[in-house]
Amino acid sequence: MAGNEKDGKGMILSYEDDPRMPCKYGPLCYQKNPTHHQKYKHPTKRKQEAEKNVNKKQKLTAKDNIAKKVPSPARKEVSTTKKEPEFQTACTDNKTTQLSIPDEDDLSASPENVRESIKQKFLVDMPEDFYSFWSFCESLSSNKPEEALKDAGLLLVGPFDVLSGKLKKIKHRKLSLYLIHWRYYYDPPEFQTIIKGDNSKQYHMGYFRDDPQELPCFVACNMAAVDCTIKPLAENIFGAVNAYLEEMKEKIDPFRKMKVAKIQTSLQTWAKEKNFTLDRTTPEMKTRDRKVVTKSFHKAGIVVPWNKKTELGYRELLETDANLKKILANILDSRSEVEKNAHFGKLQPIVTGANIATDECDFGTSLELGIDLFCFGGEVFHRTALNLLQTGYSLLHRNEFIQIAEAHLKNRRKGAALSIVEENA
Repeated sequence: MAGNEKDGKGMILSYEDDPRMPCKYGPLCYQKNPTHHQKYKHPTKRKQEAEKNVNKKQKLTAKDNIAKKVPSPARKEVSTTKKEPEFQTACTDNKTTQLSIPDEDDLSASPENVRESIKQKFLVDMPEDFYSFWSFCESLSSNKPEEALKDAGLLLVGPFDVLSGKLKKIKHRKLSLYLIHWRYYYDPPEFQTIIKGDNSKQYHMGYFRDDPQELPCFVACNMAAVDCTIKPLAENIFGAVNAYLEEMKEKIDPFRKMKVAKIQTSLQTWAKEKNFTLDRTTPEMKTRDRKVVTKSFHKAGIVVPWNKKTELGYRELLETDANLKKILANILDSRSEVEKNAHFGKLQPIVTGANIATDECDFGTSLELGIDLFCFGGEVFHRTALNLLQTGYSLLHRNEFIQIAEAHLKNRRKGAALSIVEENA
């Protein structure tokens, strides 16, 4: 039997006598907005009843049910029946992997303007420090600027390959292939690799941006062989590399230290002359930190429009990060389909709650859960993660990130980064 609840004026009424309009989500509603509760009535003990109702309505296996219940205007079904053509690419460890080529038209001819060419292939604009850093590397090595930092163990990659000309002879000019060029396993759509480092830990640096229509918030690093953590380094590439070199000097032998110090001195001089800050943290980065609604599994944070007065834009997931990780780990460690489906059943209410949040304009919740599933890793979560990301990005008008997520999850590999190789172009 439904319990009692206060109406909009504070009067205690039974659910049946309450004159307010019933909330269409009934016991499944997790809306915290006071205005919503003044207008609609709800049964008590909503969370407990929601979980019971979800379990009663499951007619399919929990695994399939999750993927089919995500209501997304941008949802695209992933076909598993059509065999895609393939071609070889090489990874950083000289091993090869197969990248599937989606059924899509080739891009038009590359624009002569390098800025437009990068935007065409990677769907985002590069900041001024990107182009200035290339010029700096040219000053160190005119023949191969991308290898100017090799004494420090760094190589310029990703969109820098447009400037170096490495992508000019690519035969399969599919957008999806450029979108995964130098993308590591844990790189979310917001993170774009621009420098690779140590292969054993798969250390790499990249620009991190909250919106594909905006310039990057900062340069960060990740060690894909270790975990999904994205660590902010500095506001621009000069500050990030300077910070890296400073830490490196403490770990290397005196002879190599002299070479690294020489590079660092040149970098600091260039940055000062071109007015690029080398600060690890800037006022702009601090302002962005205050806009973060949740850190998410990768710890770099998620920023979405959030109205403090109406509390619209984001709400917390139904489980803590620690509990969610336990559920996901149990799914991956399951020894049978029955056991796996049982653990998927514990994930179902969390997905349902994120979907309801999306219906009530808290778009950041679906984005958070999609990012968390992506960052946790595991092909078993790919379909659900993609559906959630498609929903969140679409409603946040970040459609370029949808294309990146689709391309990456279609060709996601553990190991070295995916890279288009000239020998197989």
